[in-house]
Amino acid sequence: MQARGISLKHAIFNSRYALKSMGEEVQTKNWQGDKSPFSFIELLNLTLEAPLAQTEKEAREECNPFWPWADEHFEERVSGIPYNPPPSHTKWLKKTEEYLETDSKFSHTYPERMWSKGLHRAIRHEIGDLNDAVELLKQDLYTRQCYIPIYFPEDLSAARQNKRIPCTLGWHIIVRDNRINVHYPMRSCDAIRHFHNDLYFANRLALWIESKLDVELEMGSILFSATSFHCFTNDLYALNKLIEKG
Repeated sequence: MQARGISLKHAIFNSRYALKSMGEEVQTKNWQGDKSPFSFIELLNLTLEAPLAQTEKEAREECNPFWPWADEHFEERVSGIPYNPPPSHTKWLKKTEEYLETDSKFSHTYPERMWSKGLHRAIRHEIGDLNDAVELLKQDLYTRQCYIPIYFPEDLSAARQNKRIPCTLGWHIIVRDNRINVHYPMRSCDAIRHFHNDLYFANRLALWIESKLDVELEMGSILFSATSFHCFTNDLYALNKLIEKG
């Protein structure tokens, strides 16, 4: 299913409307460690394409993220510190102890994955981080190789142990015609709780990267894809309300 939009706001609406109209109920055995989750309304292989917002203010207006937490957490993501847990987690999770491992850390965090240099052992080359993505673009602005991974090979093993693993696979940053474009694949996306925040973070990441480069670029477009775009069946009322708001 493809959901195009003349803006991020328009594309978000189209995506949620498509889920309501064409989603099918699915029951899984586990969800983030919970062995008896509610059933889902799911739309397979949603893709969204829309222009990126040109400023932080515009991105907030288009995506309507959970603010001010979203800005605080984004700064944690680009801080250069592999936070686990990130300080802002207490503003997002009500019962954090249910998600912490025995070492008082989460199974993963985005800051930890984005700044994992020195935390993981590589096979042949040094682990890269967000700074390497910036330096790669400075080295070759039109490279096709600037991919920032969040999903790591260890997540396959973690999934077998019923651990929480990242929903985001990563972000592919590519510059063409003096514009930064983002391809954002996700394996799983909650249409109610996280979708608008995920798009906001992707837009902010593009703006942050542009601010670190030696050239001025405009924001281009985002191509977002979710293999499983869904909401819980008990969230259908909230989905309908969001669609009514437009």
